[in-house]
Amino acid sequence: MDKLKILDASFLYAETANTPMHVAAVQLFELPKGREDNFFESLRGYIADRVHLIPFMTRRLKPTPLGMDHPVWVRDERFDISYHVQRTRVPSPGTQSQLEQTVARLHETPLDRSRPLWQYWLIEGLESGHVAWYTKYHHACIDGMAGQAIIDILFADSPELPPVPAPDPSADAKDPGMLSLLWDATRNASTQPVRTVRGLPGLARTAWSLGKRAFGRDGEGLGALGQRAPKTRFNVAVGPYRSFAYGSLSLAGLKAVGKPHGCKANDVFMAVCAGALVRYLRERGELPEKPLIAGAPVSMRQPGDTSMSNQVTMLLTSLSTHIDDPVERMCAIRDSANVGKAVAAEMSAAGGLDSLSIPGLPAAFRGVMAMADRFRLGDFIPMPINVVISNVAGPRRPVYLNGARMLTHYPVSIAAHGTALNMTLQSYQDRMDFAITSCLDAVPDADLLRDAMFEAWEELQVAAGVEPVAPLESDPMPVTESPVIRAA
Repeated sequence: MDKLKILDASFLYAETANTPMHVAAVQLFELPKGREDNFFESLRGYIADRVHLIPFMTRRLKPTPLGMDHPVWVRDERFDISYHVQRTRVPSPGTQSQLEQTVARLHETPLDRSRPLWQYWLIEGLESGHVAWYTKYHHACIDGMAGQAIIDILFADSPELPPVPAPDPSADAKDPGMLSLLWDATRNASTQPVRTVRGLPGLARTAWSLGKRAFGRDGEGLGALGQRAPKTRFNVAVGPYRSFAYGSLSLAGLKAVGKPHGCKANDVFMAVCAGALVRYLRERGELPEKPLIAGAPVSMRQPGDTSMSNQVTMLLTSLSTHIDDPVERMCAIRDSANVGKAVAAEMSAAGGLDSLSIPGLPAAFRGVMAMADRFRLGDFIPMPINVVISNVAGPRRPVYLNGARMLTHYPVSIAAHGTALNMTLQSYQDRMDFAITSCLDAVPDADLLRDAMFEAWEELQVAAGVEPVAPLESDPMPVTESPVIRAA
């Protein structure tokens, strides 16, 4: 019986009409020459031939009776590829702004729980002549790194179509009856105390280690975990509508700024985000005196692990928005992130929660989230973070889907109650493609925040004394033509 683990299932329980819990990406593709007219039909067939390679793509979730335990994966007997792979068109003339609005509308719609929890949309009508490919997966199925593993499965390294591996009959997920589900839930609940006791030593070691950090003479402190995030317009209950904007920076440019200061590309990107947030909030007279705090998901996967599940923890980093100098702010972010990584590693070492099974937990979790949704508790409950900033490593090589070359790799993330703003970076080759996903009420002008990131990027480069590198073109020219960059 293939049952969801607690972390995967939590994304199901946290989902409401206002907080869809799916992650997505929108990629721009150059169509293969001579196949433009029938590309969508052939693409749908291409996906249909390969969905068996990713188990959850042909399975749906079946709840345990009375909410006694987490749902299980079962085969979807009415699987219909035409529902999962669809097409739409942006209004003429097909600008970047129109594509961003189209993606925002697609991202607002929750996935159908009675079907496999994914959907693809081919978006046509772009003025560049390219097409966009919007891919949506429920967070209960994957995390960021699992999403990249899907690219390795469905995409190819050349325009030639790769052979299709045969299905594995043993991988089929049979549909258990009610009695089987009840028995399994009862067994899990009865053995939970034993599993809990086994995990106590790890919890004790983690508590001791964190205590030494917080209070010990030689402790390094808890970093941003020991700080309080100030209230901002981002820390509110979210509504059903989203705003979305994307842009691209140069990986080489990020490295050039960071290397002399011992900062990684991610430190530099967080500094760019911090600079943009300072600009955005200061222009509205809303910049807090205390520094903003970012929550950054961190993968806990072992090398080579491509399983379709969530294996992440969250580290907290001060964005040092109280510091005016861009380079000094970047170095402070670096230091805070290093402490945050150590704290997150110590907390995740405790383990023991993957198999957590408490009768009634699913129903209780859903009830709490429904109450938070109805009474807009996100407007009142203090949050430990102001914004989520994530970095996901994508392919370093060119990749192709059904013969079409992928040009960009923009992430589309989650806005949740209390954290209405998500700024995510996703690499592809030498590009660092980022996107802003937010509740429309909290950030109605995501494009202005994106432009503020470009301004902060230029400011940081000038302050660091490097030759400024302009943001990359968001919709690159075909590979047969010279690359173009857009001025900040």
